[in-house]
Amino acid sequence: MLYQYESNGSEPRLPKVAAVSKKAVKPDLYERLRSDILRCHLRPGSRLPFKHCCKQYGSGISQLREAMMRLVADDLIVLENNKGFTVAPVSREELADIIRLRSELDPMAIRMAIERGDLRWEANIMARYHEVSRLPIFNGDGELSEEWDAANGAFHQALYAACGSPLLMSFCDFLRERYYRYRRLWAKYGNPPEDTEKDHKNLLTAVIARDVAAVVPLVRSHFERTANNILEHWCAAEDQPE
Repeated sequence: MLYQYESNGSEPRLPKVAAVSKKAVKPDLYERLRSDILRCHLRPGSRLPFKHCCKQYGSGISQLREAMMRLVADDLIVLENNKGFTVAPVSREELADIIRLRSELDPMAIRMAIERGDLRWEANIMARYHEVSRLPIFNGDGELSEEWDAANGAFHQALYAACGSPLLMSFCDFLRERYYRYRRLWAKYGNPPEDTEKDHKNLLTAVIARDVAAVVPLVRSHFERTANNILEHWCAAEDQPE
């Protein structure tokens, strides 16, 4: 997305679709909607009628519309003429694109972190590994544990936290967040817990040893294995998850 800068070069002027007043929206309304989409509490392709959503989120129509327009700019909600707002769909193509980019950007960020990281960086990785390895991946009902996912995200973030590029880290975080919708929808088809635990242990060992040659294939296989499992179990008939 391109941004236009004011004549003094100080602040960017956002495109019209993103130019929504944040002050007009309830502080948590945008985040609540966004979280419900990413966690699939609002499922891909589902309609978002104003009357129902206003009641569900305790919001007025104008505030809800502004929050939804921000999510249109984020590509998490789709606005169609005469159809209103719907949650953005999922697709094989988007999943493949996410994994392709994650497999390039995460290893790049980790390589940079290995070059720059100090003992505090190593200690943080070990602490995050200890946390994620002690939590079950699935809840008792078979759903992906949000507590585990938060710890898993913290572990992966710790791996590249010393890379020195806030922009690169934000791209990595963004891609992981988008991937989470797919991981939630196909929770039972992701990496088996024992494979995930093995991957994390191997990543920890390689990063602490500053072994870049080992890290890159480990990261890529970790991402690609889960994505391939999801793609193999995609419901072809409706092009939507089972």
